[in-house]
Amino acid sequence: MLGLRSRRLALQRSAGERIETERILSSARVVLALTSVLAFQYNSFRFEYPNLIDALLLLYCAHSLALMGTLWFRTKSEFRYSALVHATDLLWPTAISLLTNGPSSPFFLYFVFAILGAAFRWGLRESLLTVVGALAAMTADAKILTLGPMARLFESHFDANIFVVRTVYMVILAFLVGSLADSEKQRRTEALSIAQITADVRVDVGLKGTLQAVLHQVVSLFGARELLLVAGDPGNLRANLWRVERLETGEVVFSWGHLDSPDWQQYAFELPSPTAAAAWRRNRLRNVILLDREGNRVRGKSSLLPTGFSARHSFDSLLCIGIPAMPDISARLFLFDPKLGGRTAEQLRFLQYLTQQISPAVYNVYILRRLRSRAASVERGRVARELHDGVIQTLHAIAFRLYALRTNSTLASPECAQELLEIQELVQAETTSLRTLIHQLKPVDFDPRHLVDFLGGVIERYRYETGIQAKFVCDVADVTLRPQACREVAGIVQEALANVLKHSGAENVLVRLSADDGRWILSVEDDGRGFAFSGKLSQAELEKIRGGPLIIKERVRSLGGELTIESKPSQGARIVVTFPQMSMSNTA
Repeated sequence: MLGLRSRRLALQRSAGERIETERILSSARVVLALTSVLAFQYNSFRFEYPNLIDALLLLYCAHSLALMGTLWFRTKSEFRYSALVHATDLLWPTAISLLTNGPSSPFFLYFVFAILGAAFRWGLRESLLTVVGALAAMTADAKILTLGPMARLFESHFDANIFVVRTVYMVILAFLVGSLADSEKQRRTEALSIAQITADVRVDVGLKGTLQAVLHQVVSLFGARELLLVAGDPGNLRANLWRVERLETGEVVFSWGHLDSPDWQQYAFELPSPTAAAAWRRNRLRNVILLDREGNRVRGKSSLLPTGFSARHSFDSLLCIGIPAMPDISARLFLFDPKLGGRTAEQLRFLQYLTQQISPAVYNVYILRRLRSRAASVERGRVARELHDGVIQTLHAIAFRLYALRTNSTLASPECAQELLEIQELVQAETTSLRTLIHQLKPVDFDPRHLVDFLGGVIERYRYETGIQAKFVCDVADVTLRPQACREVAGIVQEALANVLKHSGAENVLVRLSADDGRWILSVEDDGRGFAFSGKLSQAELEKIRGGPLIIKERVRSLGGELTIESKPSQGARIVVTFPQMSMSNTA
């Protein structure tokens, strides 16, 4: 009933923790020994052989001091060492009690110290075993003092009432302190397990890699035979199935596949409200335990396993958890034959708590991967449009003009040369445009402390490749931006320069970075055609007329800044981006 025989989650204590435990106990042992010696000096008249008892107490005090001194020079404590010291903690009160009225001895506190030491080192089981050992020692002392040849020597008497009271006291103490120690160790184990599993939730390995690592950890944590995770969109006819299975060789295998609607229904069976977790035993179709979302038992309700499920999966113990942290996904986890974690109810509660802690992080990986996929799709679409509207159309024009040049035999040599020159210039211009597009696709990755150097390099390369007289001016001596803000600023400059090349026909471009009143100011000014409108428009006004460069507007929003465009048709345009110096709370 107490779950003493159930195997709990194992937390391997480090060598440093074990030796620290022994040092704390050794200090407490020294304090107990010294106070016993002092207390005995004021009460020695109560005993028949005070000198012998005093010598025994002094010997115990020396033993305690020697243990404490030895432990301060040790770097680790093995189980055998702790068990040997624990055995001596039981032998000393046995010997001292023999000379001080046996079970009625005032040095009964030494047995209490041994019980507390067992709880501190190990837990409930060891504390109760220590009580058994203490009772055996007290019983042996009682027999020796009342029935043996030493009875006349010490003239002691056996008080059954004191013996019973002290027995009950030790049992209750061992149970309470041992249970508290077990509970504390269990909480530490659970917290460490959650932390270790959470560390495996990584965006860079993707959803499949994350699930493989997390589910493998759960199977190892519970010592389970098999784990199934079924998840899918409720409106979809297919679901995903992830399986982690422990083979007879001990190897753990991960697999993944799809489930069609009939098979999915075998796993998505209905649980009675407000049930969020359930457990079954020994292939019984009717559940034995139901829990709500807070881990409380649900009484008076039951749930049956589908016959197809029980025919497909055999088990001695089955835990089922509904995962609530995914609003657009229905997910359920099945754990077969767990060996660790205590009783079935304890296993179910911890598995439910574990999934509640881990599933939001896994779901975030899923959402982030979807967002990245969509962003990549949008970027691919933009590149496709750029290629279609720019390079592809130009190549078609070149092909047409070459065809016309080849078939038109009436062209004179100077006219032919001029046509070829124009085609060459067209190819060179598109080559530059294509190179600019490639530079835009490259990820911006540099040390944020070198933003000014990076922008200067971009402008220099732009001037060399396009022939446009581009210039970069920085009015701030020390530019310190957060990494994500640096990437956005670099992207804005690259996009603005690309737009100047493609649309403005400018001969001069000026890029300036300055600061004023706690805000950064980035401006790009050219002497080209300008925009379709005339005047100065804010970002809100640009949104109303659906004007301005889309990519630059998105980057400005990411910066938490403001975009202003000033346009003078046939005279040029000026783009100004202002953003706070402490921008980008969502830094990378």
